[in-house]
Amino acid sequence: MLRRISMYRIVFLDIDGTILNSQEQLDEQLIETVRKIKQKGVHVALATGRSLDGAIPYGEKLGTSTYVTYNGGYVLSEGSVIHDVKIPSSLAHNLCKKTHELNGVFIHFSDRTSRSNHPLRGIEYLLPEAVESNIIDTKQEAHRLALYIQAEHRAALQEMITGAADFDEGDRLEVFPAGSKWTGILPLINQLGITQNEVVTIGNGTNDIEMLEAAGLGVAMNNAPESVKKSADWVTEDNDHQGVMLALRKIFNLHP
Repeated sequence: MLRRISMYRIVFLDIDGTILNSQEQLDEQLIETVRKIKQKGVHVALATGRSLDGAIPYGEKLGTSTYVTYNGGYVLSEGSVIHDVKIPSSLAHNLCKKTHELNGVFIHFSDRTSRSNHPLRGIEYLLPEAVESNIIDTKQEAHRLALYIQAEHRAALQEMITGAADFDEGDRLEVFPAGSKWTGILPLINQLGITQNEVVTIGNGTNDIEMLEAAGLGVAMNNAPESVKKSADWVTEDNDHQGVMLALRKIFNLHP
């Protein structure tokens, strides 16, 4: 059930598989819809596992400068850092070292830089592009680790992880600071004087479950796994059929 429209004061949108279609494109009608809800005084933010550099191009298109990045580890609003936590240096180093020893590829993200034993080029969600580095360079805290390694080795790496969040993405293991997008959202809405019930979240991944469950209204994409759909209040169309735009129009009573 949708509550009174005026009760929702901020919307957090996931990027990959949510606002982007399967061709990694942003729909022009969604951009216009976001503009209209902002005219109603509603804040719009991006909540993503990407780095700030990977999120900014879409924030600029949507007219927002509020970002929950690194799966809640680094939150920026209007140029001010609201929340900043990292993976401990010892864990980051050990995971990168083990990945390298098993002939995998590690990418170690910290702030707005990244380093790798074998940098991968031209992959947008891995921005900023990594500089080639050795294992010694990973002896520092990380906002994110992307570990490209075979499935059986990913499972072994997961057993090494304590005090951090991890997600097996099929071709890689993604590691983030302990917490979730929601733990990054909380200090931001507290600063804005917005309550939990005044929050809308829209996403498609397993790393979106906490924010879908905790928000006043959580909307899952139809391309999401069943576990994600079950965590949401309702399910919109998929990312190839303007799911986010349709959800926002419904929530804020907008007409084409």
